[in-house]
Amino acid sequence: MPRSLAALLAALLFLAPDADAQRMRAAPMTPAALRTRLEVYTADSMRGRMTGSADHRRATQYIANELQRLGLQPAGDDGSFLQRVPLTHTALDTATTYNVVAILPGSDPALRGEYVALGAHSDHVGVGRPVDHDSVRAFQLGLRRAQLAAGGRITPEVYASVRVDMDSLRRRQPRPRLDSIFNGADDDGSGAMGLLEVARALATERGIRPKRSVLFVWHTGEELGLFGAEHFTDHPTVPREQIVAQVNVDMIGRGGRGEERNGGPHYLQLIGSRRLSTQLGDLVEEVNRRGRYRWEFDYQYDAPGHPEQFYCRSDHYMYARYGIPIVFMTTGSHADYHQVTDEVQYIDFEKLARVTRFTRDLAVAIANRPERPVVDQPRPNPRGTCIQ
Repeated sequence: MPRSLAALLAALLFLAPDADAQRMRAAPMTPAALRTRLEVYTADSMRGRMTGSADHRRATQYIANELQRLGLQPAGDDGSFLQRVPLTHTALDTATTYNVVAILPGSDPALRGEYVALGAHSDHVGVGRPVDHDSVRAFQLGLRRAQLAAGGRITPEVYASVRVDMDSLRRRQPRPRLDSIFNGADDDGSGAMGLLEVARALATERGIRPKRSVLFVWHTGEELGLFGAEHFTDHPTVPREQIVAQVNVDMIGRGGRGEERNGGPHYLQLIGSRRLSTQLGDLVEEVNRRGRYRWEFDYQYDAPGHPEQFYCRSDHYMYARYGIPIVFMTTGSHADYHQVTDEVQYIDFEKLARVTRFTRDLAVAIANRPERPVVDQPRPNPRGTCIQ
């Protein structure tokens, strides 16, 4: 697809001099600041950030460069922000990919040896064959509406009806807008850039430096099977027993009406928040009340045995298997999930900014507690199979 003027400006900003980067870092945690970052990170020039590709490496280097400018402490390999993750689990066994790891040291000498881990994933699914952007979106929107109306089930009859609607659209639109790049603006550009804004805020804004240290990890290989989070938790660059909790954000820029059954401006899914520590789950609710966020938390996907298996499908589980209390926050799925249509133009930046601020406030609340969250639920077997 031809790039928009905004995307071109974002690409130029990626190469902007330090003075321009400094002005962006000085901006508050706003929808505009998040849009600027996301337009850079999910531009067509990033070609979908496929794990192990040169495009993904440029995306992780962008994050590392920003962390260096912010003055965070590198916590990867050999004094860098990058932790090497060999792709030995896949057909790409000759490739190497990287987690991005940084530390913001805590302000309290007695507590800075403990860590609150914040995570998102940096990869997406790359480039596919050219398809008609508008037809794909119309078909997926129709399918999503039918899925929500049917309580998550899609019958062959419903599928055929949506297909007829798409064929009708094609006939009315003789000139397709071809697109082949899976930009991944929500999955997980929203989480990755939201996390970078949290890092900027905690490092630069006065009066909020947490007592415990904050460990930031942009995991690689989530789309291929959580390989980056698995590698980091098996080979942590800080003492694993000193990680008091982990907060994972993945797809935090959508969840509007028509995208989830109860979607809207206050819709937010929580998964895993009480599976290991009821204190952590209670703290999430307390931060929501105290900060007057008015989130309407959806816990349905955290139910034991839920068929979507979300507790087992994102990076947080690799921490939970070691007994580290976790909370996974997402605004949920939508019609553009893993489609070429997952683009910046469909992100709700007001909501993304609120989820990002909430993530910051939750991290600070965990980091400033006198005691770490108590693990009062059964711990998984680190080498066992995840159970939803």
